[in-house]
Amino acid sequence: MKKYLKKLVKSNNFLYRQVTKILLYRRKLKSKVGGGNLFENHGCAKIIKDVIGFHNRCVIGEGTVMHNTRIRFRGNNNTIIFGENCMVGAHSSFWLEGNNITVTIGDKCTFTHTVHFCVQEDGMSVTVGKGCMFSNHITVRTSDGHPIYDENGNRINTPKSVEIGDNVWIAPDTKIMKGATIGEGAIIGSDSMVGSKPIPAQCLAVGHPAKVVKTDIKWTREQLFPQ
Repeated sequence: MKKYLKKLVKSNNFLYRQVTKILLYRRKLKSKVGGGNLFENHGCAKIIKDVIGFHNRCVIGEGTVMHNTRIRFRGNNNTIIFGENCMVGAHSSFWLEGNNITVTIGDKCTFTHTVHFCVQEDGMSVTVGKGCMFSNHITVRTSDGHPIYDENGNRINTPKSVEIGDNVWIAPDTKIMKGATIGEGAIIGSDSMVGSKPIPAQCLAVGHPAKVVKTDIKWTREQLFPQ
């Protein structure tokens, strides 16, 4: 009976969220990790802190649930903020590597599992609007990770920030690359790559790179099968 109840709770996002809140008694936690680094947990988040640097800040909003999510800081004065009532599934990670980096996740965003944000290089940002739905095995990047130079020694692969509007659905195995801009209500199809060409609002885009295949669409979180 206990195994059945456990399976039932895990299969239902709402039940899982409520039970997790009860088990963790919605604790509000402020903890410093040396060097002026601050983690503010106002939700029910289990996080793995991986910090080398000074004056970094992580804020987790009220009602947000996280499952052993790795928050990695490499550098100084970086900030990541999760809004209220978000859900971050297992094997997800958020890396801020550089200085003065900002990551903002809007309220009610969900990340199914194995979502990786790699926000690198000074001054970069990733902004995610409210109500976005990230599926699984998704990567978001602001940099190539290594420099490329032309014959004159000029760098040709500079970093670029990423902006994702409200109510965007990112399907499995998608890569959101540096300079990506995705409009409100858009859907990025499975196994796609979004580059620097903007994706308009309320469209379906797929491919490598992602191209618009349908416009004037809307989507909901309604389940097509029983939980």
